[in-house]
Amino acid sequence: MLKKTLESILTSKESDELISAFDQVGNIIIVRIPDSLLSKKKLIGETLLEQVKSAESVFYQSSSVEGEFRTRDLEILAGDDKTETEYRESGCRFVVDVKKVFFSPRLSSERIRIAELVNDDEVVVNMFGGIGMFSIIAAKKKKCTVYNIDINPAAAKLCEKNVALNKLVGNVITIHGDALEVIKNQLENKSDRTLMLLPEKSDE
Repeated sequence: MLKKTLESILTSKESDELISAFDQVGNIIIVRIPDSLLSKKKLIGETLLEQVKSAESVFYQSSSVEGEFRTRDLEILAGDDKTETEYRESGCRFVVDVKKVFFSPRLSSERIRIAELVNDDEVVVNMFGGIGMFSIIAAKKKKCTVYNIDINPAAAKLCEKNVALNKLVGNVITIHGDALEVIKNQLENKSDRTLMLLPEKSDE
């Protein structure tokens, strides 16, 4: 889709160098651009904003996912310079800040697959839960209790907001902290299932 959207502003050779897809999270587009096309990044951003009617912002991802909080550097190319948006998936609503937390819309099928593995009445510990995507979808689909742990304070704060937004207070419990320490001190031998998902490995 990306190549087709930009075919009017890129040569055939430039189009061949382009990464074939972009991510859209709510009304925010995130695009990766090869070094050979960085001189046209503003034009690429403006064209995407014009062509994708639901978009309000276009950001260039200028780094890989990295660091303890699994975040990435973003540069505004066109539209509103805001990184928080609302994203909907599997009948749930999520507030996401694409700069402060790790998030990938490409993992939607995996989130559903994991949720379907959970059984009613289980207690689940999600060790790297982020903003609560896996946890909330699982709790919506099954009558379970999920402890959503994340070391990133921004992710934990957004998870609390998303739990309330989806009316799952008491079903999904947000804990900010190091997952191993939290389990050792608070949750040891208390879960039926433990999720240890490292989504950034699947997205690179």
